[in-house]
Amino acid sequence: MSPTAEVIAVRLSPRWRGSVDPRALNASVLSAANAATMRALARSLEHTDLSASAPAPPHNGGDESPLTNQDVQRLLDSASAELDQFTTRLSAVVDQPVQVRSSGGHVQGSAQRGQVLTLDVDSTWAGQIRHSEIEMEFVEVLRGLRDASTPGELAAGPGDGAISELMALAADPRRLMRRLGMPVGTGTAGES
Repeated sequence: MSPTAEVIAVRLSPRWRGSVDPRALNASVLSAANAATMRALARSLEHTDLSASAPAPPHNGGDESPLTNQDVQRLLDSASAELDQFTTRLSAVVDQPVQVRSSGGHVQGSAQRGQVLTLDVDSTWAGQIRHSEIEMEFVEVLRGLRDASTPGELAAGPGDGAISELMALAADPRRLMRRLGMPVGTGTAGES
């Protein structure tokens, strides 16, 4: 697994058949894949500074036109619609179990929310084929399951639009106040 829990490779010992029954190979690979994912996620969390916050975006001379009540209501309605659309897309990815079958048809699996739930392998095929071919089909299925059951680019949140505009306004309270037609003080704290 990569540090971001992407499947890089599956490696079987060339002598795996001496210690694992081909009918139990799926359970062994499932256990190893989920353990590797947990280790990658744990390492990722260790290197994440949860106290760091993103700096406020610099004011780049954006729109300074006054906001009317209708403008604000339209912006809030648009942001609500964008959020509903985003939530629907995200739910379709993470809340539904997905199934993937290898192109060779010998390995298949299911996953939900990035966790591999099942792996099945044709044990007759696995008992007689080269281990490198088994590895390739497992990698294909595991990558497909991760891609299909994790939010991918949706993890960054809703994209540009009304939500971004609201976030930019919230990040610059003085600009928000100016656009709402409210007086913006220039003094220090405690001054009127």
